[in-house]
Order: sequence, then C-alpha cells, then structure tokens
Amino acid sequence: MKTIKVKLLLIISVFALIVNCDNDDSISVDSIPEVQTLEREISSLPGQTFTFTGVVSDPAGIQSVNIKYEPWFLDKTIVKDSLPESYNLSYKFKVPEDEQENSVHTIPITFTNVGGKSTVENVVITLDQDIASPEIQITSPINGATILIGSGNEVDFNITVTDAELAEFKIESSILTEVFAVTGTSYTYTNSINVDTAGNYSFKVTATDVSGNEASQTVNVNILNELLFDVMYVTDVADNAGLVSDIFGVPYTTTASSEIGEDGYVFTARFYAPTANTEVRFIPQKESFEPYAFGADPNVSGKLVLGTDATVSPIVLPNMGYYEITMDLRDQTYIVTPYSPNDTAFDQVYIIGTGIFVGDTSTCTSNIDGSLMCWNFRSGKPFTQDSNNPYLWTIDVTIDDEPNNDGNNGFILNANPDGWSPFWRIDDPTSPQSTVPNGGTNYIFPDSALGKDYTFVFDTHLNRISAISR
Repeated sequence: MKTIKVKLLLIISVFALIVNCDNDDSISVDSIPEVQTLEREISSLPGQTFTFTGVVSDPAGIQSVNIKYEPWFLDKTIVKDSLPESYNLSYKFKVPEDEQENSVHTIPITFTNVGGKSTVENVVITLDQDIASPEIQITSPINGATILIGSGNEVDFNITVTDAELAEFKIESSILTEVFAVTGTSYTYTNSINVDTAGNYSFKVTATDVSGNEASQTVNVNILNELLFDVMYVTDVADNAGLVSDIFGVPYTTTASSEIGEDGYVFTARFYAPTANTEVRFIPQKESFEPYAFGADPNVSGKLVLGTDATVSPIVLPNMGYYEITMDLRDQTYIVTPYSPNDTAFDQVYIIGTGIFVGDTSTCTSNIDGSLMCWNFRSGKPFTQDSNNPYLWTIDVTIDDEPNNDGNNGFILNANPDGWSPFWRIDDPTSPQSTVPNGGTNYIFPDSALGKDYTFVFDTHLNRISAISR
C-alpha cells in the first residue's frame, strides 16, 4: 500500500511539473526596443490629419506598438505576429475638430518586444501648422495691358506679397528672372525694364513662406510697335472697380476680325442696351481702363478716340435694344448698328448646381419633395425674365458652401424643369467668356466667392452670363 502511495505521489508531481511548464509562455530576452528614427515634433491643426512616423528595431522581435492619448480618445495598438526585428511606423490620425489652435499635446508611444520589454517615446503635437499660402497683389503691370515701345522703360513692376512669415520671392519670364530671399510679413518688389522687341510677355510671380506654402500668379503684357491688339473688350461700367467686382462676365468679349489686313485692328461687339443712352467704351486690357481706352469723339460722329483712362468720352447707344458695334483702329472709326434678334426666346430658365442659395432655399433642395438633390434639374431655381427683353434673365443669389453636400460648389443653366436639355455651360472653367448651348463645362466657384451675394444676368441671345457683386 505504501508503494502505491509513493507511485501516486510521484505521478502527481510529474503531472504538476508538466502543467506548470505548459503555462509558462514567457520568453527571456536581454534586449529592449531601440528607436532608430522618430518624428518627435509635429505641427498640425484642428481637423487636420497627421502621421506618426518612425523606425524601431530589436533583435528579439517587435511584438506591438501602442499610441495612447485619452483626451483625443486615441488608444491604438499595432500587433505584429511576424515579430519583425525592424518595424517602420506609419499611423495616420485626425485631430479632433473642436481642439484649440496653438495648444500643445504630448503623446506617448510604447514599443514592446516579444519578451515584454518596452521603450516609451513621446511625440509632441503642436496645433500651429501654417497651411495658408502667401497672398500676391500685382499693382503693376496691369494684366493684359498693351504697351507701346518708346524711349523709356516699357514695363513697371509694383508687386506686394504678404504672409505670416515670408521666405522667398521669385519672378520669371523670358526677359527677366530674379529670386530673392525675403523675411517678415510683407515684401514689395519694384522694378522697371526696357523692352525693345514687340511680343506678348508673361511674368510668373511666386511667393513662398517658411512652411513651404507657395502661391503663384501670372501677369501678361503685350508690347507693340503700334496700336495692334490680340483682344478687345466692351463695357458699360465707368471705373476700374466695376471691372473687377464680378466673378466673371465683365467686361464683355468682342469678336476679332480674321480678314487679311484687319487682324488686330477691327473688332465687333454685340451688346444689349438696357436703357436709352447707354454708354460703352472699348478696352484692350480686361481689368483696367489704363493704359488704353477707346471711346467716341464728341465732335465728330463715328470717330474713335484713344484715351488713357475711363474719362475718355463714351460711345452712346441712343435707344434700348441690341446693337452691333464695330471699331476699326486703322482709321480710328466705329459703326453702331441696331438690330433685332430672330432666335426663339425661352419660357423659363433655371440655375442648377451646389452652393447657390436663393432666399431660404438652395439648388440642392428638390422642388418636388424638399429632399437633398444637388446638380439636378428637379432642384433648379428660376430666373426672372426682364419685362422689356424676353432674352434677358436675372436672379439674386448667395454663394456659399452647401452644408449637406461635400461636392464642388458650381452651376450650370437649363430651360427644362423635367429634364436636362436644353442646357448651357460655360466655355472656359477658369475665365468664362460665354455660355455654350448644350455643351461647355461646369463652372466651379472659387473660394473667394463664398459667403457673398451676387446677381446673375443671363442673355440667351448673346449667350452671355455675368455674376455681379451686389
């Protein structure tokens, strides 16, 4: 009996030893994770996404990486079953939208090897990231200006760039290239250059700040030996402010003659005079009456005169209605011809898109059931037809972000509440000059237009639309 008890005790001891060995999963290692590289200081902003990056190594094998920060509800553990000896960390995280700008946050990252030994490193997140690009203001030359070759310097530059902290200013062209290291919040570049060869010259201005944000703007000037122009505009506004207060559509384009001997000299405009005695002028530069503006000689009928600003005497359209106006620089004359359109007017036209608000509703609100329906003819909002002109339509709108849609803020036009056709889009997405019936491309509003009020004026006969600040 005693022998049996001894044998039984021996079996139990061996079994306990085996069980104890099976339950001991720990691995003895003599190394700890070593961080080779780690981005320890990160600049970001509320609502922005940043990335934790680094490299950690351990000959025993990396088992896990933990990133934890309770104020942001961040507790991410990355488990590596393959136990790599080297691990490249790359983890993206979005800062909470309601976090405070310029606040500082220290986030620990714990690297653990297969033996359970850990290394902790801190990453400091500062919410002060500069993502704003510098602003560029080109006072001169005026974009699109035509300049005659003379005895002095033809092109004068006055360009100001601003930012929280500037780093570099650069101007580039085929005849001028300069780069300057700059500091501070504002820098003004001034220069005058002599140009002795006629041609169209493009000057690209680039400003860079210390964070690497960059902004560029291009200004074009046309240098001539004589009054010869590539483009010509017609306008009924009377000052430079009126030329730049629109999103697009002001001034109006003309048609250049392609006849031999007339190219660059003869331009024809079609224009609607909303009232009797409407005054118009021709300008070869889009955003200014300087340095050239063409009007009428008040003492000689049909005689064109050249002015240097908006004070040049205007061409007067005597009655309400449509006109064709042709100017000829060869003999400094103009001809005004009234005409009546013969195309069919539409019963109604609509604006369709996103980010367009008319009163308390928007072009994303269905006209049928009030549901969200952006860029759809069922949500188009009607223009008001002019009482004197069946081709002329207007609508007052506010341009702003559509809160229930992440799509682009933009528009097209149509004349059918039950379908897409007929429709109009614009000819040029960056600088619209006209509408294209059943063609063209969608127009996307620039951010600078958001939060502002405009009157859209659409002429279905002239295929012309403008968005004028109100």
